[in-house]
Amino acid sequence: MELRSEPRLLRTARAMVQSYVSEWGLGKDRIADAVLAVDEACTNAIRHSYEGRTNEWITLTMRATPTHIEIELCDAGCPIPAECVKRKELETPQLDTLKAGGLGVQLIYQAFDEVEFIPGEHHGNRLIMRLNRPEL
Repeated sequence: MELRSEPRLLRTARAMVQSYVSEWGLGKDRIADAVLAVDEACTNAIRHSYEGRTNEWITLTMRATPTHIEIELCDAGCPIPAECVKRKELETPQLDTLKAGGLGVQLIYQAFDEVEFIPGEHHGNRLIMRLNRPEL
């Protein structure tokens, strides 16, 4: 699926991800977490990689292997700095010290069993998110 980097179009991406992931026997909470994490990944691509430009493209690919449900997001914007995509141990945030930003990447790590951030050398990013398929 290809969609413009327009935030109002993310509703379509969420619906597609929910529909696809729901077919593989995951629980409702797991599905909701995956949908939210993909939404956050798309939002980050728009906000950071494309610097808010709404005339760019995001490619979202969903596939299943015998062991995983895989969702891949690609953009052609500014590469993500490595320090921005590291997994961190999160403590429960205190409301008086909570700052905007920075939690979305950690949400992605928590929602998926495997996460690979692959920034391009000069432009573009690839994010691969995998959920373990439940045994039937």
